Amino acid sequence: MGTAVGEVAAVEVEVQEGKQCQECKQADWKYKCPGCERRSCGLACVKAHKARTGCSGKRDRTAFVPLAEFCDNVLVSDYNLLEEMLRQTESAKRARAPLGAPKSKMHPAMQTLQHQAKMRDTTLVYWPHGMSKRKSNSTFFDRKRKCIFWRIEWTFEGTDVRIVNSRVDENSTLRSLVEKHFETRADNVAMITELRHFCRREITDLKLYFQKEPCEGNKKIFYELDVEATVCSQLAHKTVYEFPVIHVALNPDPVKFPVLVTKPLPTATPTPPVYDVEPVFEEEEEEDPVGKFFREEEIEEGEFIP
Repeated sequence: MGTAVGEVAAVEVEVQEGKQCQECKQADWKYKCPGCERRSCGLACVKAHKARTGCSGKRDRTAFVPLAEFCDNVLVSDYNLLEEMLRQTESAKRARAPLGAPKSKMHPAMQTLQHQAKMRDTTLVYWPHGMSKRKSNSTFFDRKRKCIFWRIEWTFEGTDVRIVNSRVDENSTLRSLVEKHFETRADNVAMITELRHFCRREITDLKLYFQKEPCEGNKKIFYELDVEATVCSQLAHKTVYEFPVIHVALNPDPVKFPVLVTKPLPTATPTPPVYDVEPVFEEEEEEDPVGKFFREEEIEEGEFIP
């Protein structure tokens, strides 16, 4: 009799534990985690078990399922997973241009912008479709004004400030752009506070750097820009990946910003101009033929001379 009562009590305890929340063990469980199948009673216990076990709360769709546990729900889940993978693959193929694609497949506006940059001695290189820098590039060429409007990003050494100019006229000077960043407004008080050391300096004392592309290995080399010059002149004879990123520093730092030393080109001796003119030849005067003079003799009638 006692054994029967003990077995009934054990069954009641198991049933009671099966109904309880496995996290707090005070209330009945209401939710079951799809990831680890742990039972919980509310949001607080769900968050507590995720923080304690590191569970993501998502079911592993690629986990092995024994044949005995295989059912229609697992089959539908596998089918949906394959369909989702197929959609993502096709979307990636449409978004990314094939390697080595001819330039004719490039958008006409991108072709025009690249051509106009080349006319200004600037090599503009586009990144593959889908890259973050390709998506954020807002540089364009204005056909009416015959001008390139660049997207320029500014970083300030020693701070976390990053300023973006989405449309900068190529004829603007770097000085005018920096002065606008240092203007105090109601919406940039926090930024000006962080850039207070830059605002106290003269604009001409600041150092502006632009990274040389491409670089050999991981070695970074920079061009030092002239703050009084225009954007167009400072990007000439340089390669730009999507849009320029200008680094602003208080003092020259040869370790972090090694400057590229350009050697002056040798002065070539001027060559005389060559004109496309037909040569003129002087006419030679004809000389009188030089011969021997003979003495004329009179021949009488009837005389024979051999």
